[in-house]
Amino acid sequence: MKNILLGLSILILSSCGNGNTKSTETEFSSESQFQWDFSRQRKFIYSFSQTVKGENKMDKDRPAEKTYMTGVGHLNVRVKENNLADLSLTDIEMNMIMFNEDGTPRDTMTQKAPANVVQDMKPDGSFGDSNTDILFDMIFPLPNKSLEKGESDEIPMQMPFNANGSRLFSKGQNTLTFTGYEELEGRNCAVLKGVIDISKLDVPEELKGEYECSTTGNATYYFDLENGFYVGADIQMVMDVMMDSETENEDDFGMFMKMKSDNVYKIRLEEIEE
Repeated sequence: MKNILLGLSILILSSCGNGNTKSTETEFSSESQFQWDFSRQRKFIYSFSQTVKGENKMDKDRPAEKTYMTGVGHLNVRVKENNLADLSLTDIEMNMIMFNEDGTPRDTMTQKAPANVVQDMKPDGSFGDSNTDILFDMIFPLPNKSLEKGESDEIPMQMPFNANGSRLFSKGQNTLTFTGYEELEGRNCAVLKGVIDISKLDVPEELKGEYECSTTGNATYYFDLENGFYVGADIQMVMDVMMDSETENEDDFGMFMKMKSDNVYKIRLEEIEE
């Protein structure tokens, strides 16, 4: 059962730091037209689904273990007082299929995930806590500035990476381009195309071995500009993580780990509880 939680680490990325921290200068110098309307208390309820094709390798001499996982449930944005909102993943049911080396299914597991809540999102999509779950930054990003059709804005992001006990960060951005308008779920939505590239890992020279950590992908986001809320998002991204600190000296502590996951998300607004 531990394999389910490990393999779905991108699904429930608890306590992962992020880089979507908008500066005070940016917030007050040019307010973006992409803002949530948190003027009154209500709850936005979205359907949430994710599929993950994973490969995990913990031994250089053995083939990678392949898995296929799904997660289905709800994503909620509950607007509170003080122009803030809490985000939560609820009712998430996860299923995982593990495969033999010849590609045939070996085992199937099902598990319900506990609710995952992140508090105090601001109308511009940012959080006051730099340790906010990076998953929500991937799902509901907003530009830092006003955009005309065809213009872009880079949202800085970072992914934590545990290298033998040392906490490193792979850094990059989600580049959002305002491409125009499209109808979704009966609403006229501004469309933002996202290009995700979080792959710059600075490894200190004190750490011996090889380390890689990258997240790359593409996304399409749908935001109701007139009414100030997200209507949907489609996201595809690939995570690659590798650590090789093994040496020929048996007295040295070292380990090998290589993981790759292809993740696809779909989020759609189901209802608004006033």
